[in-house]
Amino acid sequence: MSNKGMLCYITLLVIAIKAAEAFKGPFPCQFESRCSCSYIHERLTADCAWKGLRYIPTIPTNVANISFAHNNICGIKNGIFRINHDLIYLDLSNNNISKLHQRSFQGLSKLETLIISNNSINHTAIPINIFKPLVSLLHLALKRNFNHPFSLNVSSLVTLRTLKIDVVPHGNEPFGEEYAKLRFLQELDLSGLNGYCTLKVLTQDTFKYMPHIERLDLSKCKINTILTGSFKILVHLKYLDLSDNRCLKFKGLANVTYDLPSTSIEILRVNKIHQTFDLNTILTKCQIEPLNNTNITEIQMASNRLQLIEKDALKFLPKTLKKITIADNEFSYGNYIMDVFYVTAEEVNASYMGLSHYLLNSDEPCDINQAGFSPCNKTTDTYREMKIKRNDQNHHRNKPLSFSLDISNVPIPRNIKKFHFRECKLRYYLVKMNFLQNKLEYIDISNNAFYVWQGPISNLTCLTYLDISNNFCSNVSTNFFEYGSNLTTLLIQNNLLGFVLPIDTNGEILAKLTKLKLLNLADNRIPSLPTTIFYSQTEIRMLNLSGNMLENVKFKIDHMTKLSYLDLSYNRLSTLGASFTRQLDILSNNVPNIAVNLLGNPIKCSCESIEFIKWYTSTNVHVLNNLHQECQSLQINLNSSKLIYDYLKKTCSSHTTTIVTVGSWLTIFAIVIIAGIAYRYRWKLRYAYYIVKGKHHGQIKPFETDDDFLYDAFVSYADEDDTFVYTKFLKYLEDDRNIRCCVHKRDFLAGNDIATNITSAIHNSRKTVVIMSHHFLESDWCLFEFNMAKMESIYARSKENIILLVFLEQISSKDLPLNILELIQSKSYIEYPNDEYGDVVFWDKLKETLSV
Repeated sequence: MSNKGMLCYITLLVIAIKAAEAFKGPFPCQFESRCSCSYIHERLTADCAWKGLRYIPTIPTNVANISFAHNNICGIKNGIFRINHDLIYLDLSNNNISKLHQRSFQGLSKLETLIISNNSINHTAIPINIFKPLVSLLHLALKRNFNHPFSLNVSSLVTLRTLKIDVVPHGNEPFGEEYAKLRFLQELDLSGLNGYCTLKVLTQDTFKYMPHIERLDLSKCKINTILTGSFKILVHLKYLDLSDNRCLKFKGLANVTYDLPSTSIEILRVNKIHQTFDLNTILTKCQIEPLNNTNITEIQMASNRLQLIEKDALKFLPKTLKKITIADNEFSYGNYIMDVFYVTAEEVNASYMGLSHYLLNSDEPCDINQAGFSPCNKTTDTYREMKIKRNDQNHHRNKPLSFSLDISNVPIPRNIKKFHFRECKLRYYLVKMNFLQNKLEYIDISNNAFYVWQGPISNLTCLTYLDISNNFCSNVSTNFFEYGSNLTTLLIQNNLLGFVLPIDTNGEILAKLTKLKLLNLADNRIPSLPTTIFYSQTEIRMLNLSGNMLENVKFKIDHMTKLSYLDLSYNRLSTLGASFTRQLDILSNNVPNIAVNLLGNPIKCSCESIEFIKWYTSTNVHVLNNLHQECQSLQINLNSSKLIYDYLKKTCSSHTTTIVTVGSWLTIFAIVIIAGIAYRYRWKLRYAYYIVKGKHHGQIKPFETDDDFLYDAFVSYADEDDTFVYTKFLKYLEDDRNIRCCVHKRDFLAGNDIATNITSAIHNSRKTVVIMSHHFLESDWCLFEFNMAKMESIYARSKENIILLVFLEQISSKDLPLNILELIQSKSYIEYPNDEYGDVVFWDKLKETLSV
């Protein structure tokens, strides 16, 4: 190979090596395929945890970090790490290691962290100089290995800064002179929560060889007694955890606080230093007063059955205090309440008040009594004051319970910014509250039972975060959130606001919350929301309405120009209306990444929702979880929206044509049928209409006997035949034979329409006399009168023959209408004789007929 070719080859090789080093993603390790390797900060890191390994493989020299946690490794062979001079981190925790050899850690000269906790190491099989090769070790964890007395030789670990070990003393003091060599040791973790710890008594000599410790964890160490001066030597101590030493009780707390002014203490944890089912306790001035001379920033005193605080005791808390935790206690009202104003803490956690505890979680057995000097021994009135205050508390307790909270002035720490008061089992009707001077920015009062939010609540001008979820609230007044002008996060999920928000048509409840960025209304059983419910929320980024009962969404959102996430999941939406999708498209122009979650809705892919599917295929809005959401009717995932739309477009277009065609024919058929029926019963319909109209105007009255009729006969004739009617008909019947007749020119009421007068006259007359002539047949009104008389005969007179035909002249049968000809054939008629003898007989016969 030429020099030029060799140079090219070397260049490519260097590039390949650099590319491999630059690759950060995990890849199978060459030394063990079950392990995964990756480069982190240019260092090769191997993850061999949870791989079922039974032994430690030979590790390449370039590996810097490796974890063998949670395997079945039984031992560490001599010299297994002899070539790993660059190994910095080694985790062997949670294995079955039972024995360490003299040269188990040989070669680990640069190892900084060794974790070998949770094994079964035989304490008698630990070589004296086992840790000697670890000349650079900074962090050592040996927890949960030894559950019986042992002695650990740490004299060679002069560089150690963090030590996590079990403590099961075999002598008076667990930490001998060899610990004096650990001059750089800053953190000592002896906690029994993640290991074994038995330190029943702490004395002045317990930590005398470790004066440089800054962090000390003594939680769950079965401590019964702490003597005065136990911590005085720890002048650099910043963090002290004495939690879960339930035999210590508050009697032993004073001995601890008495020493703390000599330290640099910043964080003090004394959670659960009282028995779970013991009597309630009182926090006294004597226990707190020494803290006034410290620079403590955080105190935790949770789960101590604290009920009362001695008056003025809170004034001795250090001015540097920023955070205080008093959760899971049982505080009750007392005269110390106003003292909280002097507490300088910025964050207070008073959650889980009155929390129920598991009865089988028995109290810790205590076998050593408090001994030695206690600063509180001088106090003679503590018991007396506690007794007085308990009696006073019992007095308050015996008063009737009030289910409304009306506090004119609420005292809180003056510098407080965060207040946690969740799950305290309080059931109150919030009425009126005024907070004294405060800087509150964050309030969490979730998981209680504040079931009515009435207000008003005042003086919370700095509040930006409020969590009032899970409170069974079903009633909110329109002025409750008036204090929320600066609120940016409001969590009110899992209430019952579905009873109140749908009727807030003007959006008054949320009107003052103009700066909201996150609003969570999930799981509130909301069936619908008014159009303007969110009209004030122009700054909102996230709106969560999941888990409700919304069947449609009509509220306005196009003014929310910063909205990036809208959660409508798990409602009852079968589609989104065109007006709402149009708003989403408008918003997508301002917010390119706007997302809507529709998971868990019964989306229908039918002709009714084709416009929604069409929008879905073309919109810029990100519809989340569409891979898991399917059309209920087609059982197709919404990610195939284009396919769905094409199918629906084809199906619905054919359906539309069919529907339009069938609908048109059905309409024409219905019109024809209705028209036929109307024509068939046209006279009946007209008769019924005019009868009803006549009765409405009082022209037609019901009759029971013949004497009730106004007339004996209604005379129907053509105007051309009126000479006969007036000169002969009326003269011979009315004047000579006393027959009452009704004729239209004389007896119709002026002002009424002709048809109503005709119908009324026929109905109010016993008979209807038709003067039949050619002129009669040519008159529409005459034929109308004939047909109305016929309807009267059929429907009002039970088919009685009330029509009498009088032929004034000869008329051929072919000239007569069918309905008149039918009547002539089935009923009798009279022809006017027009001779002297015949006239007398005619008029007498006519009178006889009309008189019946």
